[in-house]
Amino acid sequence: MKKTEFLELLKDALEIENVILTEETVFAEIDGYDSMGVMSIIALADEHFEVKFSSEQLKSMTSVKRLMELLGYEKFED
Repeated sequence: MKKTEFLELLKDALEIENVILTEETVFAEIDGYDSMGVMSIIALADEHFEVKFSSEQLKSMTSVKRLMELLGYEKFED
């Protein structure tokens, strides 16, 4: 999957419009990011990547880049 396509999917899942997501985006810095955002990411990971996260992985998921690493960074292309 192209990184730009993934970032758009993530943006849709988080229901954010006026934020430009990059790999360096920190989730806690997104206005309105909360537990529902975490649930949306879990659903996205399951639906598009067939990945389920452990609680430890969820705790470590602080940025878009970390999410991509947990999903398997090799699955993304420029």
